[in-house]
Amino acid sequence: MNAAELAQYVKQVQVAGDTILNSVEALTPGEDPPVETAEAILNMVAEMAQMALAAWSAAAGVPITAEAFEKLLPNPTPLTPPDPE
Repeated sequence: MNAAELAQYVKQVQVAGDTILNSVEALTPGEDPPVETAEAILNMVAEMAQMALAAWSAAAGVPITAEAFEKLLPNPTPLTPPDPE
């Protein structure tokens, strides 16, 4: 991936982030947003995450799979259940 392609991915994610931030800033502090608004914001966050994963996939040359995604997580090992004692 060259610098121009990388810059384009970063710009797309930045625009998405700015849109989300503007949407959240328009909400009334201390009040729950209407369900439709909350759903729209969550959808925007999901789209931004998809953009970021697509950028990572393109830069790394690795297709996005469940296994590749797990390797991005800090610790993909399931947590040990707590000791009951």
